[in-house]
Order: sequence, then C-alpha cells, then structure tokens
Amino acid sequence: MKDQLNHVLSHLAHGLLTELPAEIAAAAIVAGAVGVWRYVKRRRAARSGDGKDIGSA
Repeated sequence: MKDQLNHVLSHLAHGLLTELPAEIAAAAIVAGAVGVWRYVKRRRAARSGDGKDIGSA
C-alpha cells in the first residue's frame, strides 16, 4: 500500500512540475494573442467611423 501511494504521489508531482507550467505558458500566449487581436480589431472599427466592433454579439 505504501508503494502504491508513493507511486501515485510521484506521478502527481511529475505532472504538476512538468506539464502544468507548459499548459500555463501556452494559455498565456493564446490569451495575449487574443487580446492583441481584439485591440487591433477595435482600433480598426473606431478608425472606420462606424463605432461598432465587427463580429460582436
């Protein structure tokens, strides 16, 4: 039983230390890219004079 618990904790620690930081970095990159894209899209809409964000619901 002690070996199984050690095995589970080892896998959990490995997943948290190796995979989670990569997922967080990927999510941050995607969020940044979406933010820039939305900013540019809104600037274009404001410059065109219609004042509407194209594609907004």
